[in-house]
Amino acid sequence: MLKKIGNSLAKDLWIVLLDILAVNVSYFLALLVRFYVNFEFRPSVSYYLTDWLHFAPFYTVLSIVVFALFRLYGGMWRYAGINDMNRIIGASAVTCLIQILGTTLFIRRMPITYYVIGAILQFFFLVIIRFGYRILLTEKKKIESRKNPTIPALVIGAGETARRTIRHLEDHTAFRVVAAVDEKSAGKSLDGIPVEKDWNEAIDKVQAVFIADPGLTEEQRKAIRSLAEEKHLELQDYTGTLSNLGGRLSLTALLELTRGPVTIRLGGEETRYASGEEALQALTGRYDVVSLEAGTIELKVPSEAAYRGYEAWAKQHKEETGEDISFF
Repeated sequence: MLKKIGNSLAKDLWIVLLDILAVNVSYFLALLVRFYVNFEFRPSVSYYLTDWLHFAPFYTVLSIVVFALFRLYGGMWRYAGINDMNRIIGASAVTCLIQILGTTLFIRRMPITYYVIGAILQFFFLVIIRFGYRILLTEKKKIESRKNPTIPALVIGAGETARRTIRHLEDHTAFRVVAAVDEKSAGKSLDGIPVEKDWNEAIDKVQAVFIADPGLTEEQRKAIRSLAEEKHLELQDYTGTLSNLGGRLSLTALLELTRGPVTIRLGGEETRYASGEEALQALTGRYDVVSLEAGTIELKVPSEAAYRGYEAWAKQHKEETGEDISFF
């Protein structure tokens, strides 16, 4: 355990140094906010600065240990997310408790504003230290994408699959999503992109259409395809492709759970298999799930363009984590 913590600290030494600065500056600033008046620290309470200085070395060491136990070191901060935020919240709560008990029991009870302001500032600094890199990368990509010529695109849908589609298009393609369409969410925005009600009107503003709503009926999909072909727009269906990357049931998992006979509809032809396992052995290619109803699974063969950006991303992910990403 100690060896693992030591490796994490060594790997993120620059973050450790920033944390040391953060945990000390936070409570020092808290004292300044409370007692710095008329361009000077009130002499009558200057002993608080001495108390802060005496406790700082112990608090620094204990804080770094707590951060290591909460796995705040050795992470891939370019992919920082909600789980990382939860660990930061937990570590901040524990170190705040250490600050209160440590100063009260071994130094003296500090002002309440010292604990409150110090804890808030420390949490803020920890978040900036870890999420700042991701924010900078995101902004850098946005700036670079604005410099390059882009193709206006429309996303059909306003759910989780639509959000992944927008992020995929912004990060890996030359398409720029200018609008999303969802009747229930019309008037709102998705990642800063306006959501409209009628795709018949929105489609006139774009040169490409991406379907990202698993709830669309086959009739609606056909109508969208027909209009896209009529207007000579590029059309791709991402409902199967990107929904499987975020935790939804993939085709592999779906067939593994199927115990009885199953019918696979592909390219207008239906093939019946005795079990999901038999279907899984027969389907050796890459497919998107279009629909599922009454024991029948409709599939389609995705275009290579749908995976062009993700294949490079999956390769990088495997190199950094040792884990494979399955598109099937």
